[in-house]
Amino acid sequence: MTTVTSAAPGGSRTTAVAPGPRATTPAGRVNIADRVLQKTAERAAAEIIGVDAKSVHVEIVSARDTAAVRVTTPFPVPRLDDTEAVRAATPVLEAARVAQGELKSRLARLFGREISRVDLTISGASAPQRKRVL
Repeated sequence: MTTVTSAAPGGSRTTAVAPGPRATTPAGRVNIADRVLQKTAERAAAEIIGVDAKSVHVEIVSARDTAAVRVTTPFPVPRLDDTEAVRAATPVLEAARVAQGELKSRLARLFGREISRVDLTISGASAPQRKRVL
Protein backbone atom coordinates (compact mmCIF):
# COMPACT_ATOMS: atom_id res chain seq x y z
CA MET A 1 0.00 0.00 0.00
CA THR A 2 1.31 3.48 -0.79
CA THR A 3 0.22 6.72 0.74
CA VAL A 4 1.26 10.30 0.20
CA THR A 5 1.90 12.19 3.39
CA SER A 6 2.85 15.80 3.91
CA ALA A 7 6.50 16.54 4.52
CA ALA A 8 8.67 19.53 5.17
CA PRO A 9 7.77 22.65 3.17
CA GLY A 10 8.36 22.23 -0.55
CA GLY A 11 7.25 18.69 -1.22
CA SER A 12 5.53 15.51 -0.27
CA ARG A 13 6.77 12.04 0.39
CA THR A 14 5.58 8.68 -0.84
CA THR A 15 5.36 6.17 1.99
CA ALA A 16 5.35 2.44 1.35
CA VAL A 17 3.76 0.43 4.13
CA ALA A 18 4.51 -3.28 4.35
CA PRO A 19 1.47 -5.58 4.15
CA GLY A 20 0.27 -7.67 7.13
CA PRO A 21 2.39 -9.47 9.74
CA ARG A 22 3.03 -12.57 7.62
CA ALA A 23 4.81 -10.58 4.91
CA THR A 24 8.39 -11.45 4.08
CA THR A 25 9.42 -7.80 4.07
CA PRO A 26 10.73 -6.26 7.27
CA ALA A 27 8.31 -4.30 9.43
CA GLY A 28 8.44 -0.54 9.00
CA ARG A 29 8.19 2.08 6.32
CA VAL A 30 10.21 3.16 3.34
CA ASN A 31 9.79 6.83 2.45
CA ILE A 32 10.68 8.01 -1.03
CA ALA A 33 10.35 11.71 -1.71
CA ASP A 34 8.19 12.56 -4.73
CA ARG A 35 11.13 14.57 -6.08
CA VAL A 36 13.20 11.37 -6.25
CA LEU A 37 10.50 9.65 -8.31
CA GLN A 38 10.27 12.71 -10.58
CA LYS A 39 14.03 12.92 -11.20
CA THR A 40 14.26 9.17 -11.79
CA ALA A 41 11.43 9.36 -14.33
CA GLU A 42 13.04 12.36 -16.06
CA ARG A 43 16.34 10.54 -16.47
CA ALA A 44 14.66 7.35 -17.67
CA ALA A 45 12.57 9.31 -20.20
CA ALA A 46 15.62 11.22 -21.46
CA GLU A 47 17.57 8.00 -21.94
CA ILE A 48 14.74 6.17 -23.72
CA ILE A 49 13.79 9.11 -25.95
CA GLY A 50 17.36 10.20 -26.63
CA VAL A 51 17.33 13.81 -25.42
CA ASP A 52 19.10 15.78 -22.69
CA ALA A 53 17.54 15.17 -19.27
CA LYS A 54 17.45 18.94 -18.65
CA SER A 55 14.86 19.31 -21.41
CA VAL A 56 12.46 16.69 -19.98
CA HIS A 57 9.70 17.61 -17.54
CA VAL A 58 7.79 14.93 -15.61
CA GLU A 59 4.74 15.08 -13.37
CA ILE A 60 3.71 12.05 -11.33
CA VAL A 61 0.28 11.51 -9.80
CA SER A 62 0.33 8.69 -7.26
CA ALA A 63 -2.54 6.61 -5.98
CA ARG A 64 -2.43 3.65 -3.62
CA ASP A 65 -0.31 1.25 -5.64
CA THR A 66 -0.33 2.87 -9.06
CA ALA A 67 1.02 6.01 -10.61
CA ALA A 68 0.24 8.05 -13.70
CA VAL A 69 3.12 9.85 -15.39
CA ARG A 70 3.04 12.94 -17.64
CA VAL A 71 6.15 13.59 -19.70
CA THR A 72 6.80 16.75 -21.71
CA THR A 73 9.88 16.65 -23.90
CA PRO A 74 11.33 17.61 -27.26
CA PHE A 75 11.67 14.64 -29.59
CA PRO A 76 14.74 13.80 -31.68
CA VAL A 77 14.39 14.12 -35.44
CA PRO A 78 17.07 13.86 -38.13
CA ARG A 79 18.51 16.96 -39.73
CA LEU A 80 16.19 17.86 -42.59
CA ASP A 81 19.09 18.41 -45.01
CA ASP A 82 20.22 14.79 -44.45
CA THR A 83 17.89 13.08 -46.93
CA GLU A 84 19.16 9.57 -46.16
CA ALA A 85 18.51 9.99 -42.43
CA VAL A 86 15.06 11.46 -43.12
CA ARG A 87 14.16 8.49 -45.36
CA ALA A 88 15.42 5.98 -42.79
CA ALA A 89 13.78 7.66 -39.77
CA THR A 90 10.87 6.09 -37.95
CA PRO A 91 7.79 8.35 -38.04
CA VAL A 92 7.61 10.50 -34.90
CA LEU A 93 4.21 9.17 -33.78
CA GLU A 94 5.36 5.56 -34.10
CA ALA A 95 8.65 6.26 -32.29
CA ALA A 96 6.79 8.15 -29.55
CA ARG A 97 4.42 5.21 -28.96
CA VAL A 98 7.36 2.82 -28.68
CA ALA A 99 9.09 5.17 -26.21
CA GLN A 100 5.86 5.50 -24.24
CA GLY A 101 5.62 1.71 -23.81
CA GLU A 102 9.28 1.33 -22.89
CA LEU A 103 9.00 4.12 -20.34
CA LYS A 104 5.92 2.55 -18.75
CA SER A 105 7.73 -0.79 -18.36
CA ARG A 106 10.96 0.73 -17.04
CA LEU A 107 9.22 2.97 -14.51
CA ALA A 108 7.11 0.07 -13.23
CA ARG A 109 10.31 -1.90 -12.69
CA LEU A 110 12.16 1.05 -11.07
CA PHE A 111 9.29 2.20 -8.84
CA GLY A 112 8.04 -1.25 -7.91
CA ARG A 113 4.44 -0.31 -8.65
CA GLU A 114 2.03 -0.36 -11.56
CA ILE A 115 2.17 2.59 -13.92
CA SER A 116 -1.42 3.07 -15.03
CA ARG A 117 -0.58 5.42 -17.89
CA VAL A 118 2.18 7.47 -19.47
CA ASP A 119 1.05 10.64 -21.22
CA LEU A 120 3.72 11.91 -23.61
CA THR A 121 3.61 15.49 -24.89
CA ILE A 122 6.13 16.37 -27.57
CA SER A 123 7.06 20.00 -27.00
CA GLY A 124 9.43 20.45 -29.93
CA ALA A 125 12.03 18.84 -32.15
CA SER A 126 15.62 18.14 -31.26
CA ALA A 127 17.98 17.75 -34.22
CA PRO A 128 21.61 16.66 -33.90
CA GLN A 129 24.06 19.53 -33.86
CA ARG A 130 26.13 20.02 -36.97
CA LYS A 131 29.81 19.38 -36.31
CA ARG A 132 32.13 22.15 -37.37
CA VAL A 133 35.44 21.40 -38.97
CA LEU A 134 38.17 23.92 -38.35
